[in-house]
Amino acid sequence: MIRGYIAQSADGFVADKDGGVGFLDAYQGVDYGYEPFMAEIDTVVMGRATYEQIVGFDVGWPYAGKRGVVVTSSPLETVLGDVRAWSRPLSELADDLAQNTGDTWIVGGPKLQAAFIELGALERLDLFVMPVLLGAGVPLFASDKGAVPMELAQSKSFDNGVIQLEYRLAAKSA
Repeated sequence: MIRGYIAQSADGFVADKDGGVGFLDAYQGVDYGYEPFMAEIDTVVMGRATYEQIVGFDVGWPYAGKRGVVVTSSPLETVLGDVRAWSRPLSELADDLAQNTGDTWIVGGPKLQAAFIELGALERLDLFVMPVLLGAGVPLFASDKGAVPMELAQSKSFDNGVIQLEYRLAAKSA
């Protein structure tokens, strides 16, 4: 299963207008189910900007034991862990990931998650709505491809005001 797991402000932004995610700091220290989520993941997929941000942290590969795929048009200068670059079409990557025995997490950037949604490849989205209004920033999904129906599988609220929404997305028919 190809999955998304991402946080947004109550007004739909995953980062502030400068690309920062400092608004999430106030919500650290709460168990939002990350460990059980990661136990189901065997592959993480991210864009080049997210990967370079991880490299810049200088802490090594944060997804120990997980295969990594970086969607990029150029070779990786630094390779952390079991990571490979992917420059072919995303539809081919989605087909490749469908062969996995474990789940795949589309990490980070909303553009990559939106691309997988537009392909009909993202099957589940865990969306964490943070009780803060940013007013501007990087939107969760900015697409002109039209509405994408989702089915709410479950929801959970936390004492700090965070709400987790688990959505199922229907695969597009060929």
